[in-house]
Order: sequence, then C-alpha cells, then structure tokens
Amino acid sequence: MATTSQQLMMVGQRTARYGIPQPYIEVRFPREIRQRTLNAALHRLYADVEMATPERECWNVRIELLPDILMYSGGFVYVELAEGTPEEAERAMAMLKSLVG
Repeated sequence: MATTSQQLMMVGQRTARYGIPQPYIEVRFPREIRQRTLNAALHRLYADVEMATPERECWNVRIELLPDILMYSGGFVYVELAEGTPEEAERAMAMLKSLVG
C-alpha cells in the first residue's frame, strides 16, 4: 500500500481475548484528516491484507477505528487467527510486514 508523507503505518501484535495473538497494522494520520480519507485508507489496507492472505489460512481480517489521540486519528487492520499458535502468528506477522515494507 502506498503511503503519504503524513501517514504512519506500524506492524505489531497485541493479545486478544483468551490470550490469542492478534497481529495488526496500525495506521495514523494527522488529526485534521477527513474521516472519509481515513476510512478509505483503512478499507484499502483491509483489501490488501485479504488479498495477501494465503488460501490455506482461515484468518478473518477486521478493521477497528481508534479515537482521536492527541494529534492523531487512525485505526487498525488486524488478523483474527484460526488457531492462535505462535507459528501461525509468525506467518501472519510476516505477511503484514511484507505489505508495509
């Protein structure tokens, strides 16, 4: 996904319910960004993640908007893993990192 000079994308992993790893890409824009632009960026990234997900993986891709924080607006595109194993989380993280570059 192409980024603008004002856009920041970070790959990370948090822990979801029941201790399951949840790999994500966080997208942040300056706070004054139009909501429509933020939504479009998250949906484009969502589509990129869906298309990059290998057929053999039974992952669900989700979008989560973040509330405005200080000077940023943003959101997450995250992967709900099928099994939640460390190996599966590694595969998902590698896939997300390949998209961010």
